[in-house]
Amino acid sequence: MKVSTTSLVVMFAICLMSLSAEKVSGLAHSAQGAQSGLRGQALVPAAAGEGRPDRLIDDLSITEEGSVITLSWTAVPEALYYIVYSSDLPDLGFAEDTSGSFAGETWTAPVSGSHCFYYVTYSSSEVPAGFVYVPGGTFTMGRTTGSGDSDELPTHSVTLSPFYIGICEVTQAEYAAIMGSNPAHDYGVGDNYPVYFISWYSILKYCNLRSLAEGLTPVYSISGSSNPVDWGDVPTDNNTAWDSVICDWNANGYRLPTEAEWEYAARGATNTPDYLYSGSDDINAVAWYSGNNDPYGAKTVGTKAPNGIGTCDMSGNVYEWCWDWGGEYSSAPQTNPTGPDGGSYRVLRGGSWNNSPYGCRLAGRFAYYPYSGNHYSAGFRLCRAMN
Repeated sequence: MKVSTTSLVVMFAICLMSLSAEKVSGLAHSAQGAQSGLRGQALVPAAAGEGRPDRLIDDLSITEEGSVITLSWTAVPEALYYIVYSSDLPDLGFAEDTSGSFAGETWTAPVSGSHCFYYVTYSSSEVPAGFVYVPGGTFTMGRTTGSGDSDELPTHSVTLSPFYIGICEVTQAEYAAIMGSNPAHDYGVGDNYPVYFISWYSILKYCNLRSLAEGLTPVYSISGSSNPVDWGDVPTDNNTAWDSVICDWNANGYRLPTEAEWEYAARGATNTPDYLYSGSDDINAVAWYSGNNDPYGAKTVGTKAPNGIGTCDMSGNVYEWCWDWGGEYSSAPQTNPTGPDGGSYRVLRGGSWNNSPYGCRLAGRFAYYPYSGNHYSAGFRLCRAMN
């Protein structure tokens, strides 16, 4: 369970004017920055909020080269992650800037004509047990390497806010602890095996029951209620009320990842390297699939190598349900997409122990009836909002 956050504001604001490959180091050198085309000053942005301690980083620097801006700072030993905020005004209007990507204590993004003031926060809060932090950012979604199916194209730019995602797929023990029984049988059974033979509908119930059990705010609401007791039995056929479920994206409870969140996490929150599978081009290193599946069936979670952010089994083992209805991609850039408004099938990603390498590619897309729990290799992974 997430504990209270101690966020420290690491802050320096620089207004970009007409700099080309110039660099300013900290407030102590702001006068030099002004001479070379920059104006730097210390600010207390409204976004920081009252009561949050501010800390100035003396050697925070900014570089603009061509169309790219880079912020860098000294590592804060207790920091678990950083968040960049920007605004076109020096004292208000700051919002999280997800246009760039992190590499340690460096943040790089395309130059924005409207944003010229920046500050950075870091958090020393503990990531919820069993989860990893996924930094916000922009990536290219869709098939960016190799051959595949037509529904994996066109590639398109997606920007996501930060979130938490499960290190491993939900296990049979975790599922039974909330739902009262383990539906898995015949294809790998044990406490630490991924749960399968579950429907998309049943996952909604699991997520809200677990959220309530842990004192979190439930994410899903059906027919105006977020308490699964009011929902009745999990449907085994198409159900309009369950298909119309409302997701509170700001609630801190458990939920399924969106398809975009899933792919971003599977890529390790980056397109570089552009791996074919989640974490590697060597499928045997990161996935249980038809070529190494002996004995036949699912395998204990977390026994293959993790990807760059620390998640396991995002290629192979069991398919993973996502929030989205199945649908075609658009070439238009998107921010925090949640998929089509309706459809007949919900998305699954990642392939399974019964798939060839082709089926375990991280760009591969699948879909199935949300009411059906008869798939022997369909499981899921949890997600949580950054609240």
